[in-house]
Amino acid sequence: MLSHSQSRAHPSARPSTDSSAAPNTHPINHHVGKTLIRFALPSIASVWVFSLYGIIDGIFVGQVVGAEALAAVNLSLPFVGILFAVSIIVSIGAATAAGVQRGAGQYEKGNRIFSTAVYSLFGFGLVACSLSFIFLEDIAWLLGARGAMIDHVSEYLCVLLFFNTAYLVSYALEVFCKADGFPGRELLAICMAAMTNILLDYLFIIEWDMGLTGAALATGIAQSVSLSFLLLHFLGFMRSRGTLRLIAVKPSWLQLKGFVRIGLPDGITEMSMGLILLAFNNAIAIYMGVPALAAFSVIGYISIMMLQTFLGLTQGMQPLVSFLNGQSKHSARATQIALQQLLRLTLFGALGLGLFAYGLIYFFGASVAGLFLDDAHLILLSHQLMTLFCLSFILMGLNVVIAGFFTALEQPMFAGGISILRGGVLVGILLMIAPSLWGTESIWFIPLISELLVLGVSLLLLKRFKLFQQLKPCQY
Repeated sequence: MLSHSQSRAHPSARPSTDSSAAPNTHPINHHVGKTLIRFALPSIASVWVFSLYGIIDGIFVGQVVGAEALAAVNLSLPFVGILFAVSIIVSIGAATAAGVQRGAGQYEKGNRIFSTAVYSLFGFGLVACSLSFIFLEDIAWLLGARGAMIDHVSEYLCVLLFFNTAYLVSYALEVFCKADGFPGRELLAICMAAMTNILLDYLFIIEWDMGLTGAALATGIAQSVSLSFLLLHFLGFMRSRGTLRLIAVKPSWLQLKGFVRIGLPDGITEMSMGLILLAFNNAIAIYMGVPALAAFSVIGYISIMMLQTFLGLTQGMQPLVSFLNGQSKHSARATQIALQQLLRLTLFGALGLGLFAYGLIYFFGASVAGLFLDDAHLILLSHQLMTLFCLSFILMGLNVVIAGFFTALEQPMFAGGISILRGGVLVGILLMIAPSLWGTESIWFIPLISELLVLGVSLLLLKRFKLFQQLKPCQY
């Protein structure tokens, strides 16, 4: 049995200095399934807890403040998702690059990559926050808010933007904590933040009647708690320490460009749900009005949680793929076999999660809608709509995993093609033509049709990709 320190070190532990040691003796090469579970389960649990930030806000706002306020939070989600996507782009790109370097034993390069990513996101967060305050009402209008709804959206975003930088940097630290071999510590940080969010939502919304301002404030403070805890890890204040450290480094634009090139597909995947919700929000406002928008708010929360679930599964896989890719120059054949096993198991996991989630929605969706809404008609409408819209979950995970697999192998062209198609392109086109051809009700089948078309492209790209010949780790 492995000791505590040994188990924590895997798979990012410093390799043996004995040059005769065969790289393919690493446990990941012989226990792919167990290693994937060890990384994927905490990752999925992390994103589930992370998703509670928005869901808990939605429940408190919908039940206490009202349906219009819930609709305002729903309208804000695409903007928050787009900002979050920037953190994903940089974090996943940098973590992939750092994982390859660490797999090759280049730990100092890994620290420089990590530090560059964190400092860059800190700077971006400050700039984005400042600019967003200046154009806040314009942003609310672009998100689909009209009339009094502009004030509600502005109220929510105004407070949330104060914590924008902590939000972006905290996610980067979560990704790198997992890459550093501490997925459980990442989960603990997010659990601490979720508990903080629940307690503060109760205090600010129910006890102090602070409405949307209280909901946003609770979320922002919770994100700051996660950031503070993870900083203790990377500054070396925890008893069990990894090898990643924040060091003094001047961010390199060339290096940052490399992160963006690798991480862009995952960022587009994250933005995809925000863009899809934005498109549907505007379509619903045109064809159905505010009551339907409130009913659709529940679907928005469920959709974001499912996307985050598939991203969590994928991000549990990605550090292992990057590490194996870094080892490929030593044993290409063994790496190919391990990667094929890893992809196959992750795809089965994604399909199982999608089927299970849709089953829960079909049978218990009304109960879920009842957590957010107190109007019987809106609850019934929400359940009817989610049984159609959420059919896409069955295929969504397969596309997310395949795109993430290509990202971890530093194949951004393949990953980007899948992500761009998923990122609202097909949905936007179908939303423009479907209502006029097949009626308004047809829009609820658009996500399923889009995912099915994208899956065809994903499988073709997998077939074309020659895994054995193309394993060529990039240099940073």
